[in-house]
Amino acid sequence: MKKIVLVLVLAINLFANDNYKISTEIEVSGLVKNSIKLNVKELEKMSYFKSGSTPVICISGETKDNVESYEGVLLRDIIDKATLKINSRKEYNNIYFKVIATDGYEAIFSYNEVFNTKLGDNIIVFYKKNGNYLEDYQGKIALISIDDIKNGPRHIKWLKKIVVGKI
Repeated sequence: MKKIVLVLVLAINLFANDNYKISTEIEVSGLVKNSIKLNVKELEKMSYFKSGSTPVICISGETKDNVESYEGVLLRDIIDKATLKINSRKEYNNIYFKVIATDGYEAIFSYNEVFNTKLGDNIIVFYKKNGNYLEDYQGKIALISIDDIKNGPRHIKWLKKIVVGKI
């Protein structure tokens, strides 16, 4: 009986750890003058942002979580730190930001969403949720677009990369 319990405990730990891959830093690359890597300590030195209460709503419309606050840095402040590599003002309409998680999950934001709408005021790369640093299973660094009507699809756990591209 003890052997069965031991095997079950080991199996649960093995499979539980496969469900996520910790992200301890994010990399910004692509059409930027300065490719950068930022960990939580470096993010904490940047412009601080704290959200208010936010429901997390999945694509079906179901509320998956009610979060008291997210704490981190606005996506646009991170992009500004890397400095876009643009040849003319006309190119801004063709710029996008692809955010990528360690598990391969991706979401896209346009330049105009991030820099020219109120939506950009609430796209946050966060390292704290409800006043606590993210746990390993949450990836240490994540992103959410708080003002999306259904914000679950652009809630990126385990955020690893932000790639700047041009269509």
